[in-house]
Parts: sequence; structure tokens; C-alpha cells
Amino acid sequence: MEQKKSLALFDFDKTITNTDSFLPFMFFSFGYLKTFSVMLLLTFHALLTIGGFMPRKKFKELFFSKTIKGWTKEKFDSTAQRFYEQKVKKWIRKPAVDEIKKHLENHADVSLVSASPEDWLRPFTDEYGINLIATRLETKGGIYTGKIVGKNCRKDEKVRRVKEIYNLEDYTDIYAYGDSAGDYEMLKIANHPYFRSFE
Repeated sequence: MEQKKSLALFDFDKTITNTDSFLPFMFFSFGYLKTFSVMLLLTFHALLTIGGFMPRKKFKELFFSKTIKGWTKEKFDSTAQRFYEQKVKKWIRKPAVDEIKKHLENHADVSLVSASPEDWLRPFTDEYGINLIATRLETKGGIYTGKIVGKNCRKDEKVRRVKEIYNLEDYTDIYAYGDSAGDYEMLKIANHPYFRSFE
């Protein structure tokens, strides 16, 4: 009989890091002037999103259509790597990384599960050798369209994407780490849920 294993699921923004990565990535990539110009242009849409009248996916697509649309995959990967090296590494919480390493040492399956695009999270998961489950950005012919493939990876979608990869019945222990309402459903499937445990 095959021995059951552990599964560890980590949110990224404000769980592993001490800040959100969305606007910092935009500031890093496009500068403050252009980013603030896009934010001003989309103020009404942002208020609709905050009020629950516009899906987060739609708002993100509007933002991406005015920023990364037209980028090549090579440009995005290069920018993401520089962003990780110059900015993200400074924001990473050491206790979170220690917890990831502990799970890996115990031969657990470990995944980062995030609503942020996988494209700027991959340098982190590549460094630590863990799986990546995140929002997918659409490319056509190696060019970003500004669209999101499928759903924004938060709430129920986090659980659905996890179950696409893992059969939860294979695990005796499921650990989940999150910091917001977007992680609630993922925390519910764990028998070891941790909310804001690295702060």
C-alpha cells in the first residue's frame, strides 16, 4: 500500500511577501507616470470592482490591455526575472521560506497558489523548486494579448486548479497558508489551515 503524503499550498502576495506585487510590478515595468495614468483612467472601473459590480478578472484585463499588451514572452520573462532579483527578494518573509523548505525536506508536494499572473511568480517557484498555480495570461504567437485565460485564480478557482493537479485523497495532511478572503476556500480544504501566520 502506497504511503500517503503531505500537500502544502501557499498564497503569495502578503503571505510569502510583505506586500502585494501587482502595482509594484507595474511601477517597475512602466514607471510611476504611466502606471498612475492608467490607474486614473480606470478609476471608475476600480470603484465598480471594489463595490462588487465588475469582476476582478475584467478589471485586470483592462489594466493589462493598457500595459503589457503587445509584450513578447521573452520581454516579460526578462522583466520578471529582474523584478524578482531587484524587488521581490527584499519583500519575502523568511519564516514563509523556512516553512516551504521544511515541507520540501519532509518530501511534501508544495505549490504556490496565487491570483497574480504566473509570469512574474515563476522566478520564485523556479528558485525553490515548487509547483506554480496562478492566473494565466493569454499569448498569441508569443505576444501578450492583455487577456486572461480562464478565470482569475482566487477563491473557488484556487481550489479547482489545485484539484486539477492533485487528488486530495492521496494526502493525509494538507497545509494551506493565506492572508485574505481570496484564500478562504483554499484554507477550508486543508486540515492544517494557517491564516496570516508569517506576520
